[in-house]
Amino acid sequence: MSHSATRRFRSILLLPALLLSACTGKGELPAPFDTLQAVFFRNSAPTAEEIDVDKLPVSAILVEFGRGSARVALADTRDGTLVWRARDRAEVHTRQGILVRTVGLPDNLRVVRFEGLPGGLTTPVPDAAGAGGYIRLFDMPSRRLYDIRADCKLEEAGQEQVTVGKYTFDTSVYDEDCTVESMRWRFTNRYWYESESKRIWRSRQVISPELGTMEITLLRPAQIP
Repeated sequence: MSHSATRRFRSILLLPALLLSACTGKGELPAPFDTLQAVFFRNSAPTAEEIDVDKLPVSAILVEFGRGSARVALADTRDGTLVWRARDRAEVHTRQGILVRTVGLPDNLRVVRFEGLPGGLTTPVPDAAGAGGYIRLFDMPSRRLYDIRADCKLEEAGQEQVTVGKYTFDTSVYDEDCTVESMRWRFTNRYWYESESKRIWRSRQVISPELGTMEITLLRPAQIP
């Protein structure tokens, strides 16, 4: 393992302690929402099937990442982007179910934009399926890497049901395959999309080569102004 990779791995191990010491202060989210550091510990939150979503006081997602999971509440909306914030101030930003930014992780992702999507779309799922390739441009601020190009394509992979609490949704599954030539890196994001509600109820989205995949399940949807 290279010196830089060793240093990054140690940062990942230190993250739970760093987040445990983070100040919550004014604006702390209501119980039962967890700090995002909980994702590094097993069985840290109920599964999506076990949560009584009707009793959630605010819009929320379930984040499964590393060795466990955490419930994270909606904190803000910014021009159609939803900002999900834990009490330790770590954040997950999504736009139409697509992960576009993380805050407070050793490696952070920031999607700048998509180019080449059909019909002037701003995100690929589901309408880019089978329509040819497109480009993701993204930043990795922790590495001081900007305007990284990923060549991507979206394909439908089948049909599956997603269960959230007592509700079950019939979804179409889409795989987004991307290649980053400059980093010699290939990754695949997977989305479970329900056409009736036009929502991605579950997704597995890659943050970086080291941190791997974050699974996001929508527990209580948010209304986008």
